[in-house]
Parts: sequence; C-alpha cells; structure tokens
Amino acid sequence: MLKLLFWLIVALVIGLFFAIRQANRLRAEQQADESTETRSLESVRCAHCGVFVPEDKAVRREGHDFCSWEHAQAWADARAESGRKPGRRESE
Repeated sequence: MLKLLFWLIVALVIGLFFAIRQANRLRAEQQADESTETRSLESVRCAHCGVFVPEDKAVRREGHDFCSWEHAQAWADARAESGRKPGRRESE
C-alpha cells in the first residue's frame, strides 16, 4: 500500500511538472505573438531630402517631418540663412 501511494505521488509530481512546462510555453507563445503585431506602414516625406520614412521613426520639428535630426537641423539652418526665421510663415 505504501509503494502504491509513493508511485501515485511520483506520477502526480511528474504530471504537475509537465503541466507547468506546457503552460509556460503557451504563455511565451502568446507574448511572442503580441510583440510581433503589425505596425502601421504609414510613412512621411522628409522636408529636407524627400526620402520617405516610417511615421513612427520620423523626426518632427516645427510642423515638418524629417528622416533624421541632422536633416531637421540643416533645414532650419537653410531657412535661417535665407532670412526667414524657422517656423515663421512669410505672411507674418
């Protein structure tokens, strides 16, 4: 009787081990599926060079979109050199 109880406990422990392992696998798969959701493919055009970049990667400055901080700065410098302050409209 004691041997039967021992083997029953061993079987339960092994079963519990595999059930927890399977649950962890399913949870990991669900998290992987959630992390690979498709992102929006909306893109915007760089005001300096014209290259299209994903909207979430674009740099915004003074209402314009840019592909990098360098192009945002170059655009602002070019506007400043032409006699207009960046962000000001010609009608102002």
